[in-house]
Amino acid sequence: MKQPPKVALPQKAIRGIHTITANYKDLPGTIETSGRITAFDEIIISSEVSGRLAKGDKLFKNGASFQKGELIVVVKNEEFIFQLQASRSQFMQNVAASLADIKIDFPESYDKWFSFFEKIHSHQNLPSLPEITNSKERVFLAAKSILNDYYTIQSNEARLMKHYIRAPFNGTLKLVNLEVGSAINPGTQLATFTRTDLFELEVPIASENIDIIKPGMKVQIKNKKGELFWTGTVNRIAEVMNAATQSVSVYISIPSTFDHPLYDGMYLSAHIEGKAINQVIGIPRDAIFNGNYVHVLEAKKLKAKAIEKVFYNNETVYIKGIPEGSEVVTEPIMGITDYLEFESIK
Repeated sequence: MKQPPKVALPQKAIRGIHTITANYKDLPGTIETSGRITAFDEIIISSEVSGRLAKGDKLFKNGASFQKGELIVVVKNEEFIFQLQASRSQFMQNVAASLADIKIDFPESYDKWFSFFEKIHSHQNLPSLPEITNSKERVFLAAKSILNDYYTIQSNEARLMKHYIRAPFNGTLKLVNLEVGSAINPGTQLATFTRTDLFELEVPIASENIDIIKPGMKVQIKNKKGELFWTGTVNRIAEVMNAATQSVSVYISIPSTFDHPLYDGMYLSAHIEGKAINQVIGIPRDAIFNGNYVHVLEAKKLKAKAIEKVFYNNETVYIKGIPEGSEVVTEPIMGITDYLEFESIK
């Protein structure tokens, strides 16, 4: 006969939550990413000629730095040089023997060939060949083997330049394989030369965001401490996707500076300002739940609304699908009950 006890209903509680008013507008496609830099150019120095290795402008050792055009190393071959000098002397003799015939048969061309003869020296590269004005003159020169000898010597002069290996860009010797004084043959690998004034940063970009990035865009580059020292340029975009990460590699060229030098292998962060995303709402990524839902505050109650994700980066996601003017919750919500009411905190 005992009466059941009365159940006291809990009083409604009010909780403040952070919201923003849905307002569609154009927002910049900002991407924060990071990666490791590598030298923009790295070559293996190989000898195309035979001889004995000799020092260039600086020591031929690991870590030696060279400016563009400086002599890295010399492949000495005195025998080849003497042969070249002998060929020039023989050519000079051949031209001298032909001058008398040229004066008789081609008097109008004598002065230019005599001037050419005076410029020939056994220790210097051959001067430019005079212009041949008629076919008879060409036949005469061919019969005297002057043209053949001239181009043969020029070929050997070009080969002589291969004995002097110069830096194609500012760089440093990364891996030296031989010591000065070593005898080498054509094809011998001498060292690895890596560039030090220009680097390339490879960063992964989510496939959904790759459309907002174009070659030529400027990129702000930061170090691990978040300090901004460099400005890079999007050099190229890979045309293949990484199947494991569903990302596309973007390559950014970065010039090294005297005050803040770069080193091969450094990890840097890139801040990319891509093209604008039209008519979207930006909210924190942790405000989204169940993949593509957000909470909307209506009459102090929370309603789950499905959204369309248009773009996202490390912290923010741009969405569509929410009515203009709605109060969108910008923080994760736990423990929602029927007796809990919410107030907006801007």
